[in-house]
Order: sequence, then C-alpha cells, then structure tokens
Amino acid sequence: MKKETGITLLALVITIIVLLILAGITINAITGDNGIIGNAEQAKEETEIANEKEIVEKATVQAMGNNKYGNIEESELQDELDKETEEGKTKATDIGDEIEVIFIDSNRYYIVDKDGNVEGEYPVNKDKNPGDFTIGEEGETLDGSTDHPYEISCIEDLVVLSNISRGKGNYIENGEIKEAERNTFSGKNFILTQTLNFNSTVSYADLSMTWRYDEEAEAYVIDENSTQNLRDLLMDKRGVGFMPISDSNVLRTQAFAGIFDGQNYEIQNLYENIEDGGGLFNKLNTATIKNLGLTNVDIISGEVGGIVKDSYFTDFYNCYVSGKIKGTQVGGIANIASAGKIINCYNLSMIESSGRAGGIVAYVDAGGSITIVNSYNKGEIITNGTSVGYHTSSGIIGTAYHSKGTRNIINSCSIGEIISKTLTVGNFYYASGEAIVGLQNCYYLDTIVNEKVIANENSIAFSKGDESVINKLNTYVKEHKNDYAIELYTWKLDSNGLPTFEK
Repeated sequence: MKKETGITLLALVITIIVLLILAGITINAITGDNGIIGNAEQAKEETEIANEKEIVEKATVQAMGNNKYGNIEESELQDELDKETEEGKTKATDIGDEIEVIFIDSNRYYIVDKDGNVEGEYPVNKDKNPGDFTIGEEGETLDGSTDHPYEISCIEDLVVLSNISRGKGNYIENGEIKEAERNTFSGKNFILTQTLNFNSTVSYADLSMTWRYDEEAEAYVIDENSTQNLRDLLMDKRGVGFMPISDSNVLRTQAFAGIFDGQNYEIQNLYENIEDGGGLFNKLNTATIKNLGLTNVDIISGEVGGIVKDSYFTDFYNCYVSGKIKGTQVGGIANIASAGKIINCYNLSMIESSGRAGGIVAYVDAGGSITIVNSYNKGEIITNGTSVGYHTSSGIIGTAYHSKGTRNIINSCSIGEIISKTLTVGNFYYASGEAIVGLQNCYYLDTIVNEKVIANENSIAFSKGDESVINKLNTYVKEHKNDYAIELYTWKLDSNGLPTFEK
C-alpha cells in the first residue's frame, strides 16, 4: 500500500489553474483585438473595400471613356456601376465638383473628382435621431454641458438649431414634432461630429423626411404633406438656401450665445441668397466659435460675413472660410465685430462688396475693441463703393470707426489682391473717425499695394518665396505661445511661396 500513488489535492488545483490559463490564452488568441477572428474580420473588410474601390475606378474609367468630352457624369457613372455590380447596389450622386458613390449594403461611400480620381472609403454615419441634437449617438441624453455637448451630426440638426435659435419653424424632440421657441443657448456647448456637405446625400440622415419652406416665418418646416426633401430645398438656386442660426431682427441679448466647436470638421457648400444677414450665424453675443471650416460657400446677401453677420463679445479660434461672398458689406469671417478675439483664422473666399469689405472683418463699430492674432487673408477683395468711410476695404479690417476702443492686428498677413474701383484703401485696415489700429509684426505681399491700395504704417512688405517672413512669424509664435487662450499655429510657405499655416 505504501507503494500506491495518486493525485493529491494540491496537484489537482495546480493542474486546473494551468488549464484555465491556457484556455484564457487560447480564447484571447481567437477573440482578442488582434485575435484570429478579429484579424479575419479585418482582412475581410479590407478585401471588401479594395473590391469596392476597384469597382468605382473601373466604372469611372469606362464612363469617362464613353463620354464625348471625357467628362465624368452622374448618370453615365451610375450605368457603369450597375454593370459592375447589380442595379440598386450603388447610388451615384453629383455633389458639385465631385460625385459621391454609396455602396448600399456595406454603408460605405467613395468620392470621384472631376479628373476621375477616387478617394475613400468613408463610413456613412447615419444619425438615428435627425433633427434632435439632444440625443447622442448611443441614445444618451445630452444637455449642452461640457461633458455632454449637443451633437450636430447631420444637416437636419443644423436646420433645427437655426429654427430654435430664431424661434421659427419646428423641430423634433424625442420623436415628437414641436413648434420652435427662441433659445439663445447661453453657455451651452455644441460639437460638430463629422464634416457636413450640403450637396452630399450622406450628410442628411433621412431624405425620406419631407420639408417645406415657410416664406412668412422664413424657416424650414417638417411637413408630412410636402413632397420635397431637405437637400432639394436647401440646394435649390431659385430659393433662399440655408437660413442662418440666430436672427438679425432681435436685440443683441437674444442672439446665439453658445460655444460651437467644429472639432476640425468642415461645413461644405453652404448656399444662401437672402436680403440681409447672411452667414452660418446671423448674430452672436458672448459666444465662442472654434475649430470650424466653411468651404466652398456661395453666399449672396446685404450685410454678410462668412461665419457671422454681427458678433459682440465673441471669440473666433481656428476658423476659416473659402468660396465666394457677395453683399453690400462683407467680412470673410465676420461682417461686424464688436469686442472679442480672432486667433488662427483665415479667409480664402472671394469677396465682392458694394460697400465696406475686409478679409477678416468688414467693420469694427464705435467703441468696439477687437484683437486679431496669427491670421491672414488670401482671398481676393473687390469693392466698387464711392463714399469714403462707408465704402472702404482692406485685407484684414475693412473699416475701424471712432477713436474709442482698442484695435490690434498682430503677427498676421495680408496676401490677397485688393481691387478698389474708386477709393484709396489700406492693405490691412482703413481708419475712420480718428480710429487707431495697431499693427505688430504684420506682413503684406508687395504686389497688392498700388495706386488704390496704400501700405498702412508699420506693415512690412515681402515677396513670394521669402523664407525670412516665415522665420519672423514663427519667432513671434514661439515667444508668445503662452499668451493666448489657445496654441498659436506655426507658419510655412505654401507651394506658391506664400505664408500659410502648418496645421
């Protein structure tokens, strides 16, 4: 009996522990982030994407080859896509200078430019609650706080924000349609969750939802009796386009007063054709607009700014505008700026005005204090007014009025061509009513100064390709990196030898 052997309890426990460890390792190897199943799913997705992109490329080449002029047309591309897949598997949509191709089953899309180049893949992120920015992506309730900001995830959300800020039209709350009541959203936070393109079908969460434009209320209204979708209404060049957030016919205290963070996304192809007050916003008061780009805007109005018509005690950080803006008084970023800071902002849009115009701000009013830092204008400015003080323009501030208020332009550039058909204007600013504008470390392209455009005192000329300008701009950035609420962008020369941001 002494020679008989068996498994002790301790050995059994150790054996079970070892088996559990091995089982855990095996399960993780199969199901973990880098496991067999995960890798297989990733490989499958990569294969699907490669196949989809190849389909789009082949269809694009064929469509351009069939076209008499070698162009890429929506209908011809759709025909070729149907041949490569099946009818109804893809959807091609002309979105301006590009065509968007959606693969219905995979919920992915690709972009084809006018030269036939294919970009992508991009996910189709569909908002489950279009028109209700108080519900998050996971269905959570949002209150506009710093930790739970309201989410602008589709064009419907932008339109509803406009309606509520103006107290016109209607909106959706918890699936119920309600009449809008004015809200300034004072201190409330908004974030843009993706780039939104007014032309694109994927920027609208539900094109089956029908809307109409109420001319009396000047608002878009959800209406089940209508036959039009929101995209068709907003992009109809015979209509008014997007109605700006907030309203011009109100007191300053009734303007939008929230924080709008674009999170470095863009709003593309914004179209407006309204009598007055154009821009993404109409009026801002004690607000902050940051990390936002407006690209390829097409705005026709009276007094208008790319981002806002009138701003009071409002800061703009890391914002830019491109496209074209036309009106009686035009600012690339803001039409009127009265108190606030503009930092790391630039304008690329072409501005045409019958009155004042400024690449960044058209007009700083009496007593208004504004500081513009680390910003530039590269857009062309055309003015044809004849009244001194009312029809003046410049690369940065169109007109600064009255001796009260502090106006400073710091570490900035005026690069875009300025064409004044009648009056003599400034390269950085025009001062009226004994106004004083301070320039510090500001540079202008030597070719923009001529018999109609004078060089403001303390502005410094440079020529294309001058690397020393970049060094001087970046020296200021380095020396003053802790002086502002945000980090200053560094500078570089672009492909044309002109200063731009290194972002």
